[in-house]
Amino acid sequence: VTDRSQFVAQVPIIGSLSFHDLCVIISGSCMAFVCLVSFFLIMRHANHFSLPKEQKQVIRIVFMVPVFSLVTFLSIAFNGSAIYIKSIEGVYEGIAFSSFFLLLCEFIRENEEDRQAFLASSGSTKQHKAACIGVFQFPIAMLLQLVITDITQAAGIYCAQSNKFYFAKVWMTILNALSTAVAIISVLKFYGATKTVTKPRKPLSKLVGFKAIIGLSFLQNLVFSFLQSSMKPTEHYTYNDLTIGLPNLLLSVEMVIFSLAFLYIFRAHEYYANKGASVVPLGHGGYQGGFLGIKAIIKAFSIIDILKGIISLPMSAKDNSSTRPSKAWDTGSSTEYERIGMQPNYGQPPEYPHNAAHPRGMPYQQENVQYDPYHAPFNQDTGYHH
Repeated sequence: VTDRSQFVAQVPIIGSLSFHDLCVIISGSCMAFVCLVSFFLIMRHANHFSLPKEQKQVIRIVFMVPVFSLVTFLSIAFNGSAIYIKSIEGVYEGIAFSSFFLLLCEFIRENEEDRQAFLASSGSTKQHKAACIGVFQFPIAMLLQLVITDITQAAGIYCAQSNKFYFAKVWMTILNALSTAVAIISVLKFYGATKTVTKPRKPLSKLVGFKAIIGLSFLQNLVFSFLQSSMKPTEHYTYNDLTIGLPNLLLSVEMVIFSLAFLYIFRAHEYYANKGASVVPLGHGGYQGGFLGIKAIIKAFSIIDILKGIISLPMSAKDNSSTRPSKAWDTGSSTEYERIGMQPNYGQPPEYPHNAAHPRGMPYQQENVQYDPYHAPFNQDTGYHH
């Protein structure tokens, strides 16, 4: 029988609520709010699924926030099993990071052959291959960490309270640190080599917002990991309250902030069709998400493209290999269009009947239509050739 006093302090902190109870209430409230906000944003993308290759990556990235929020809540509520639960967070972090890299690739060129030609002509092939290796090792490392952590914890040799090298915990911390650092550095270098062509898509805000979650989570876990051995329980706080409840409570509150920030950073408005606009909406050939966005959700959570990217790692690691392994995870589906330029009316002014009435009472004018960099015809050198 487990002694509940190990998990819940004997002296309440507010009224009849222990610190553990208070953390559960706050974290649960944060999780509910985060899920509502994040699912709202996901459904906006799913119901306006005009650029499947991009938006499926965006949906995966946005979904990371409720995943983190759920994991932190469960870790607090069931703090005796928190070590097993927290490992799940790392696995999805690896999936989301891979999705962000694939999103950057889509920002360069939607079509695989065009992208490879650009990378070769701009001298970015080396950074691309290094990024493939650095990014796709991350989900492997996180899955390995989950397996080893669960096995060693069950065997009694993980020892979260110790930083001694003959326990598994310190080695898992090192694995996490190295793998995260390699993934982040490789993506930063790839972004630096291609930022001139991706600038019209404003990837910097997406990069900062996404990296902030991973970086903040990693730093907090690292700090509390090394502080665990010095934390002492009191009558109000158990050891688990200090080492598990407190860091996860901070992360729960932070996820609320990130869920709101993602509404702007990964907004769906640029994918909307606007019948009254003088430009062709981004990649528009119609919405492809199906009824209630169900097809979009299914497509987003089919991670075949990431699995193929992982499988292609040995080829990417060869010095004499070409950049073709990236083609294995380019589309993830044979039903997606080949290039945005093939979309109906792409790069052309809207076609309206002669003398038709404008919704705002003005005559349509097809001549001298202005195009911004997002919607420029394919033969213009805007730096963004969707």
